[in-house]
Amino acid sequence: MLNKDKNDMPLLLLSIIMGVFVIAFIVSETTGNRNYQSEFTFDEAVSLQLDKNTQDVTIHEGELTDADEDQIREYMKTDEDHYPLQHMDLREKVDADAETLNEILEGRGILENRGEAFLEAQNNYDINALYLISHAQLETGNGQSELAQGVEADETYYNFFGIGAFDEQAVETGSSYAEQEGWTSPEAAIMGGAEFISENYINNYQNTLYKMRWNPENPGKHQYATDIRWPVIIADIMSSHYNDHNLDTGTMEYTEYLNDE
Repeated sequence: MLNKDKNDMPLLLLSIIMGVFVIAFIVSETTGNRNYQSEFTFDEAVSLQLDKNTQDVTIHEGELTDADEDQIREYMKTDEDHYPLQHMDLREKVDADAETLNEILEGRGILENRGEAFLEAQNNYDINALYLISHAQLETGNGQSELAQGVEADETYYNFFGIGAFDEQAVETGSSYAEQEGWTSPEAAIMGGAEFISENYINNYQNTLYKMRWNPENPGKHQYATDIRWPVIIADIMSSHYNDHNLDTGTMEYTEYLNDE
């Protein structure tokens, strides 16, 4: 009997190991979270960011200033508890209707009552509506900026996402881009901006705020914003909306650099 039990031990251990694997797989599938593996170490990514002379800025005492290496390192870190929604897969749609989105947009200047347009943008371009709203809030100062209110040329042109707007001449360059694209209504600015972001970033391998800002696949190139705080600010706005309206967040896709532990 003792020998039989010993002979059964490897089978028992194998069964236990397989059971643990199955449970881990189920948990993984249930949470849906996953990792994106960069080909660079964190130090290499930071060095490339610095060496390629990207414009990395931050706000210090109310003034726009160049970010130093320590500041860049701080905002490039990928700790899962460091503004986790900057790692959410923005291709995943939020389960909310236009009425809920309009509640979120209430009192937000020209963005108010545009919930239907943001929902249409989500459905047409496979891009999360709450991300679009949060991004537009940041870029337009909650719908109050001059560029968001519309800039007069031959017609009035709108730009809600800062596309083509360069920091020191944001109104001039941003409105020029909106004119080029024919964004002559707030709805056109929402749809056109969503299409641009979807095609050039979200559905082009930069599907999280972190990837849009830091591009771990090719550090120092093809980055959406210059402000090093950009992804965490939008992540914070998104988090407030998800929490305030009891909405389920999407899948997290955390970036990992080589040798990260």
